[in-house]
Amino acid sequence: MPLWTAPSTPAVDRVRAAHRENVGAESAHVASAPATWALIGEHIDHYGGIAIMGLANIRAAAAVSPRSDGLVKVRLQHTNGETVEDQISLEQVSALAAQQQPSVDSEGQTIEPPAPEGAIAARLGGIIYTMINRQLLTRETAGADITVVNDIPDSTGLGAAAAIDIATALALLGTADDLHDAPLRARIAEVCSQAVGTFARFPALRARHSAALRGAGESITIIDYADGSVTQAPHMINKDIAAFALAVPGDADSAEAVTEIRARERFIDAACRAFGTPSLRLLPDAPQRVLEWLAAVHKVHGTENQPTIAQATAWLTFYSEETERAEGIARALRSRRGTELFPLLTQSQSALATVYGFNSAEKLAQLATARGAVASRSAHAGTSSAVIAYVPSAKATNFAADLAEDGLLVIPLSAGSPAITED
Repeated sequence: MPLWTAPSTPAVDRVRAAHRENVGAESAHVASAPATWALIGEHIDHYGGIAIMGLANIRAAAAVSPRSDGLVKVRLQHTNGETVEDQISLEQVSALAAQQQPSVDSEGQTIEPPAPEGAIAARLGGIIYTMINRQLLTRETAGADITVVNDIPDSTGLGAAAAIDIATALALLGTADDLHDAPLRARIAEVCSQAVGTFARFPALRARHSAALRGAGESITIIDYADGSVTQAPHMINKDIAAFALAVPGDADSAEAVTEIRARERFIDAACRAFGTPSLRLLPDAPQRVLEWLAAVHKVHGTENQPTIAQATAWLTFYSEETERAEGIARALRSRRGTELFPLLTQSQSALATVYGFNSAEKLAQLATARGAVASRSAHAGTSSAVIAYVPSAKATNFAADLAEDGLLVIPLSAGSPAITED
């Protein structure tokens, strides 16, 4: 397979033309958002740890125009030529939101709603619904035509869906005066993550939305959920190190892993409710106290729909140790001690497979390391078998050519720029 290259025509130009063809009129607004890739932290995002993200120079673009019939119509054109068309009414979106409200049984236990199964129209319609309810859009909003051109390959762990979310949200906001202000961008990221968590088939990764909106092209974004800070550090891709996303084409079966991720998120949420804390990371002596609480839950309510003590121990161990690794990587980035990064990334990959139980990318990570990468870590363990490989620049050309010849999808990563409106 040849080395992957982005289309020569920018996505924003193609989405304008596609929207004109799709709707029969010019778009009201256009926006674009970058691919995002995780150095570390995608599985401690919900725990309240630290996520460290980069932006890539591949984008998704969205064009929107208003409707008056209550429908959200979406046409999505993927980089592989596939086109998806979907629609939903805002009334249906409201009904889906009601279905996601938890209830309480006779013993006072929370009854979790079934996991959302929404496809692209429900996902983007959910963003519109949430923006209306969070007063980012007027309540007179009565639907939209949305055309998306996505240049970010699916199943590569590069955040195609999150880029589409952000591009759509910015396009819906159009020419608002404060779209470049950090407080509004933080609010948009929060709204997108909330909507995805309520309506979409795949769980939200908050860090992707935050990085796409608040990252900077020439630096790495560090999101610390202890205080909600979003800061920048020197980029690890430089004259000495190149990075690639590696994926097996068509390898996209993640249903079981999505179920597992949701179960772990429910466990975290239940523990946070029990202790009245916004995140487990902020709870003193969290591992011991949470395990004692879980043992009490087992004793009083049984073990149905609950993790075992052994499972919870492994998860809590991973969350704590992965947060420590992320702190170490953040320190190494800020102090420009690049050689300290790679052992921590290797340790993280090992822990994902052995402690956390997500080994979908382990073989590909081992292959990349055997071919010359100084470190290789899952792009998003569980939901993708892709990896991010870090390679000495002197070996990068041969590394990419060899793996492409083996039939892998090889995507060179270079610094991108944050999401913007394109009007």
